[in-house]
Amino acid sequence: MSEDANPSLNVPTARVLALQVAGAVVLGTLLTVLVILPTEYGMDPTGFGALTGLNALSQPPEVVVETKFAAPPEIARAEPIPFRQDTITVPIGAFGRGLAATEYKVTMAEGQSLVYSWTSSVPLIFEFHGHTNPTDGSPAEVMDYIKGNASEGNGSLTAPLTGIHGWYFANSAFEEAKVELKLAGFYTLEPGLIGIH
Repeated sequence: MSEDANPSLNVPTARVLALQVAGAVVLGTLLTVLVILPTEYGMDPTGFGALTGLNALSQPPEVVVETKFAAPPEIARAEPIPFRQDTITVPIGAFGRGLAATEYKVTMAEGQSLVYSWTSSVPLIFEFHGHTNPTDGSPAEVMDYIKGNASEGNGSLTAPLTGIHGWYFANSAFEEAKVELKLAGFYTLEPGLIGIH
């Protein structure tokens, strides 16, 4: 009978097996504390990670961004008035009865900005525009922004001039319309609702 045929000769004793398991636990613990913690988690309880440079492996790559110290004034600006939000309901009469056209305006200084959303119960002819308020008798400077026919509108405006800015709404339907106008930004609610024929 050969030695290989006897399985009892290849099985380690309980003492040898216990030493092998204990050695594996010690080696695993050392690898975890000395290598894995510094490289994967940035933790270096022994200082071995700093000594060997393993700590650098756990750090995200450094991104260097060039800083521009002189941004143009349209990028960011301080405002003399606080940011505000308003929801305004604008009634518009039916075509052929009462006021079938109305304007709603706010006052803004050049460079001030607002965002807006409006919805109407019926499609309307609309113009979004602005103009100056000259006090010396000279004609107003008028600028058209958007024109169309719709039942809603969304957008933003950075005032190109100091004056009043807003919407002209005309109703061509035979039923009254109601516009809900939502505003947010830097403006004053003046002159507000302007009724026209």
